Amino acid sequence: MDITEEIGNRIRFYRKDRKLSQEELAEMSDLHPSYIGQLERGIKTPSVDTIYRITKGLDVTMSDFLKNIETFDTDEDTWAMKSYLLIEQEKLGDQRHLYEIIKNIIALKSK
Repeated sequence: MDITEEIGNRIRFYRKDRKLSQEELAEMSDLHPSYIGQLERGIKTPSVDTIYRITKGLDVTMSDFLKNIETFDTDEDTWAMKSYLLIEQEKLGDQRHLYEIIKNIIALKSK
């Protein structure tokens, strides 16, 4: 996954977590709704100013929004890191359930 896709995924995650439509986020960020959609799909790469406006609209700090964001070269990706990056975006209770599922799968595999 490249950085543009990761930023788009994070915009979508925080927007849905706050139960906002693309139109509502666009209004709060002073951006066009179709642009929000393009960002979420990874079609457009946002500027720092755009990320700032979106994070203000989402009521999340830029540092939290960009926390642990990295770009991986496909040849160097590790499945553990990919899994971590997916799970970390979930709510705490869901993270716990996902951890238990993974732990149980590994236990079954070991038998």
